[in-house]
Amino acid sequence: MKTNVKLLSSITIIALISASFASCNKEEIKKDKPQTKEEKAEVILKDYGNDPLVLNIEDYTKTNENFRTALWTGSKLQVTLMSIPVGGDIGLEQHNGIDQFLRIEEGEGKVMMGDSEDNLDFVKDVSDDFVVIVPSGKWHNIKNTGDKPLKIYSIYSPVEHPMGTVHKTKADDEGHH
Repeated sequence: MKTNVKLLSSITIIALISASFASCNKEEIKKDKPQTKEEKAEVILKDYGNDPLVLNIEDYTKTNENFRTALWTGSKLQVTLMSIPVGGDIGLEQHNGIDQFLRIEEGEGKVMMGDSEDNLDFVKDVSDDFVVIVPSGKWHNIKNTGDKPLKIYSIYSPVEHPMGTVHKTKADDEGHH
């Protein structure tokens, strides 16, 4: 019961953070000069570290062409962007001690999860605006089943990748899990 309450609390926090990312203005907020709605901030893909940040997560996610780009890395939470090529996948993985929230911004895919790598008995189709929540310890993969890159942002709690991580391709990520 205690584990379920902790998991529910983590999922609730991740969902609230995601909602705040999704409801951000179309521009980044700058301390010295606010932007008007007509002005659009330049999308700069980098790890913004542990600094306060407001941005349009959809613009950043759709602009990312890398397999994985760390966008924000704090001490207890991380946001990454992913672009999965047509026919590609994230790769079968398991995060022990880390809950993961993924949102599909563009494309179509198939989510597979299970208690062991050879028994992925939870299978769902996903597309734009779907959310995938992966509990700690669950084996999982997402395959791009569409005809364009699958654009995803992911929230890890706690942090999964080193600050500043950029994997241009899936092969660049091999051996990091």
